[in-house]
Amino acid sequence: MQAIHSKGSENATAFVNGHVYTIDDARPWAEAFIVDPNDRFEAVGSNEEIRSIAQRRKLVQYQLQGKLVMPGIHDAHTHLLKAGSQRTGEAHVGWESGDETLASNIQAASCSCAYSNVLSNWIVGNFYQATNFADGIPDRKYLDQLYPDTPVLVREISCHRILVNTAGLREMGIDDDVKNPPGGFFGRRLDGTLTGEIVEAATVPIWANLPTTPLGYAKTVIEFAMSECHRYGITSVQEASATTVYLHAGRELEAENRLPLDICTHIVSAPAGATGEREEALAALLDVAEAFESKHVHTGFVNFWLDGAPLPPQLPNAVWTAMGSPMPSIFC
Repeated sequence: MQAIHSKGSENATAFVNGHVYTIDDARPWAEAFIVDPNDRFEAVGSNEEIRSIAQRRKLVQYQLQGKLVMPGIHDAHTHLLKAGSQRTGEAHVGWESGDETLASNIQAASCSCAYSNVLSNWIVGNFYQATNFADGIPDRKYLDQLYPDTPVLVREISCHRILVNTAGLREMGIDDDVKNPPGGFFGRRLDGTLTGEIVEAATVPIWANLPTTPLGYAKTVIEFAMSECHRYGITSVQEASATTVYLHAGRELEAENRLPLDICTHIVSAPAGATGEREEALAALLDVAEAFESKHVHTGFVNFWLDGAPLPPQLPNAVWTAMGSPMPSIFC
């Protein structure tokens, strides 16, 4: 019996009646093209030229109906898993949320997430702005009334600082005696007690000790993020925060033929930051990165975090003093 498969030349597809931008200076525009079973262009030309080839080879023809066709866009900095998680499993509180509305907005939005309990008992929301709070100071007290026992974490719009309620601080073993690490700090009230706002390097132990993202959910989130990329014509990306769960998700999606996006995975080296993974685990991942290489996943990239968010100039000098350091002169 003759073997039947979909990779033979007869399975190429002709696309006709399009408005095709080729990025070829000699012929920047065309009407039609042929794509082989391995997703490579075989021919580009006029409707007449491509139809002639298609009829001779008895190829299936797809009518583009005048639509614009162009090469895929490459996104040079993206976070498929993180951004996808924010869209599908976190409470969208709205950037206008402030001291009077943050907790109630979380309560309303957390009921409408596509997925819940993705980080066990934690509720994660996005995003808040300090300027919407009394005196410009976010405080855990605005979360504690509605969430006295459930740990809650809300991302600030830059994603370089977070607000954690009292239950969350308690679960992480953080109290008023905690010290500021290099490159970060814990927000404090004028009496020295914690506000619950945590900035830059001080967020590392929070992210590292949150419940691990289940692999099945990670795959679902990455698929969602890829579909969003395709909506905007993005066909390849530079992933800026690849981790162990991310690479395992990519490998399984590839094996299941569910990875229609080229991904250059920048494995985080240091600092671990908001990856949710410890630096020693990420270092070990770099040693075996080639094992995750595939048709659509390219693992020969490393990311060293160099970005950060400036400390907001609107904080009163008394608050800086309570944090343990005077206001930097650049903000005076």
